[in-house]
Amino acid sequence: MPLRFSLCFILVLCCLLGSTAAMAQTEPDTVRRKRELPTGPTVEPQQQRQPRVVQPQPQPEVIRPQVVRPGEEEPQALLDRMFWGGSFGLQFGTFTNVSLLPVLGFRATETFWLGIGGVYHYQRYVARSLHNYGARFFAQQQVFNNFLIHAEYEQLSVEYLYQNHSTGPLEKARISKGIPMAGLGYRQKIGERGAADILLLYNFNDTNPSPYSNPVIRAGFSFPFRR
Repeated sequence: MPLRFSLCFILVLCCLLGSTAAMAQTEPDTVRRKRELPTGPTVEPQQQRQPRVVQPQPQPEVIRPQVVRPGEEEPQALLDRMFWGGSFGLQFGTFTNVSLLPVLGFRATETFWLGIGGVYHYQRYVARSLHNYGARFFAQQQVFNNFLIHAEYEQLSVEYLYQNHSTGPLEKARISKGIPMAGLGYRQKIGERGAADILLLYNFNDTNPSPYSNPVIRAGFSFPFRR
């Protein structure tokens, strides 16, 4: 019995060793090898770039100049369209004449002006003093560059001398007389809105007595009420 048991044990042991060797030969080499780790530089995954948001910049406000078409003008207050001024004349000698003609005007447009004014003449002739006074209305239209057309009407109280045949000496008398005048002029601007005018006019009622003799030459000035 003991011998049989020993033989059986040796036989089983040999079978186990043989099967183990066969399994070692058939096992693939990759099972027993240790997996090698990569030795190259590590490449980090690139992060996805977010699109750049451009904030809109505030644009400066553009102030466009107002365009005034031909025939149109920027509205203005009444006082801004009004002007004052006048003309004067001096003459000394045998016949002395001092003229004062103040005016108050309105610029209907930049080229068409209207106005009213007073008239006063002081005259001295043959040691006698004469005084003429009245009122006038005028209109001016600028036609080419600085040239203009001027028309006016004066209503005057004219004092004059006449010969009294019964007594002999000269005596004074007074008459009301309407005097229409028209002509050409030249305007020179003074500053932004002031002006100086010189006028060459014709008196259409040059009958005696008359304070004007043809041609009538005047120089005057005009200034705005507000600068």
